[in-house]
Amino acid sequence: MFDEVAKVKHIGIIVSILLAGAASPSFAKKVELSDADFAFDHVSCTGAENEIRVIVSGLKKSVGLVTVDLFPNREENFLRGRGRIDQVKFAAKAPMTKLCLHAPESGLFALSAYHDENANGDFDKTGIGLPAEPWGISNNPKVLFAPPPVEKALFDVTAEDGAHVNINLN
Repeated sequence: MFDEVAKVKHIGIIVSILLAGAASPSFAKKVELSDADFAFDHVSCTGAENEIRVIVSGLKKSVGLVTVDLFPNREENFLRGRGRIDQVKFAAKAPMTKLCLHAPESGLFALSAYHDENANGDFDKTGIGLPAEPWGISNNPKVLFAPPPVEKALFDVTAEDGAHVNINLN
C-alpha cells in the first residue's frame, strides 16, 4: 500500500515539473525586438561604459517589481544570490519593463529576471519548490528540469556599445 501511495506522489511531482518546464522561457511567446526598441529612456540609463539595456517581456500585469540579477561568467553560484554581481529592482510595467544596469567591465555576463508580483522582495516558489512567479534568463535558453549552465545565458558587454538583452518571462 505504501509503495502505491509513494508512486502516485512521485508521478504527481514529475507531472508538476513537466508542467513547469512547459511554462519555461523556451515555450513562452517570443518577443522579437530590433535595435530601435532599445533606444529608450529610463532613470537607470546613464550612457556610461558597459551599460546593459534590458527589456523584460511577457509581463501580464503592471504590479509589483521586476528584479534583474547580473552574474559573471562562472558556473559556480550561477542563479544564486551570493554569485551575483549586481541586482536592480524597478516597478513592473506590462507588457514589458525596460531598464539599464552596468557591468563592472567588458566581457561575458549573464542575467536572470523575475516578476515579483507581490513585491515582497523574494522569488516565490510553490510548496514543491517550483517557481511561483514569472522568470527568465538572458538568451532565453530552453529550461526543462534544471537551471541551464551559465554558458547558455552569456552575452558580450563592450565598453563602447554595452549590450542589448531581451528576457522573455515564462
